[in-house]
Amino acid sequence: MRRLRPRAVALACGLIAGLAGAAGAQVAQPPAGAPFLFINQERILVDSETGRALLAAEEEKRKALVAEARAIDTAFEDEERQLTEKRGTIPTQEFRKLADAFDERVVAARKRQDERSDGLAKELDQTRRQFYAAVAPVLVRLMERHQAQAIFDENSVLLADQRLNITDEVIAEIDAGGAPGLPVPGTEDSTPQGNETNEDEAP
Repeated sequence: MRRLRPRAVALACGLIAGLAGAAGAQVAQPPAGAPFLFINQERILVDSETGRALLAAEEEKRKALVAEARAIDTAFEDEERQLTEKRGTIPTQEFRKLADAFDERVVAARKRQDERSDGLAKELDQTRRQFYAAVAPVLVRLMERHQAQAIFDENSVLLADQRLNITDEVIAEIDAGGAPGLPVPGTEDSTPQGNETNEDEAP
């Protein structure tokens, strides 16, 4: 079998790489007149620039809430240690009052943290709903552009030609500014609604 010379191999590899790059730079178009299209909703969130920014903002809020809970737990642990050291040095009745008051504050603090966690979960869910609501006009435009009759989520499609998948096209439209109603991370109030911070929450 005839072997390619090193230069020929290099040229061939370069040509293949160039063709692959050109193909990757273009968003595949579905067949004309397709009755329906489909998308991957999760990829629209994960792979679009705005979606990634929203997910990063979500992660920062989760980390902040976890750090706050850990700080409160640490403060309570220190206070519990100090309270334990007082056992035997003060009257039993006085110690019991201090211990009961401590337990009440621990229970109240944990309840507040649970409320904050629930509030954050609702806030993040609402933000994602706003994201997909803002993407809806993009889907309508693409459906009209391709003269399709419907767009389904990939999870509801059993089998279909992958050319009908317009997820990449949707992401390209979003990144090009085609969905101006998208929520902007960092513009909303960082404190979950109904769970405002106050000075009494500290141990």
